[in-house]
Amino acid sequence: MQHRLFVYGTLQIPERVKQIIGRAVSGEPATLDGYRCGLVERADFPGIVPEQSSQVQGQVLFGLTQPELALLDQYEGELYQRIRVNVQHNQQLVCWVYTMMPWAYARVTNEPWTIQWYQGQKGKVRLTYRT
Repeated sequence: MQHRLFVYGTLQIPERVKQIIGRAVSGEPATLDGYRCGLVERADFPGIVPEQSSQVQGQVLFGLTQPELALLDQYEGELYQRIRVNVQHNQQLVCWVYTMMPWAYARVTNEPWTIQWYQGQKGKVRLTYRT
């Protein structure tokens, strides 16, 4: 069975996906309504949390296998849960997405996270704390 995954963070980088699952998968632009994306506190990666009036820009990865999803689950770790959502990609599609675990919602800051920002960090240490 083939799966679709909506990605909004480091999994938008084909080389990162290839490191994790052993092959590159290119994404196609998509939008997820009803969620907000922000920098995770004390980290350089993003998280998404439900927020009715917000929208997350990202990509849909097509053709993933169940074993590949299991490898991505390991990569995402305990802060995230994989759930099914509807995304907009030419039409509405049902996809998997990694959202923050409810107990970790407070770790998602209001500071925006973009792939361009992340790629510009190049090994810089950055710790974000709530004020």
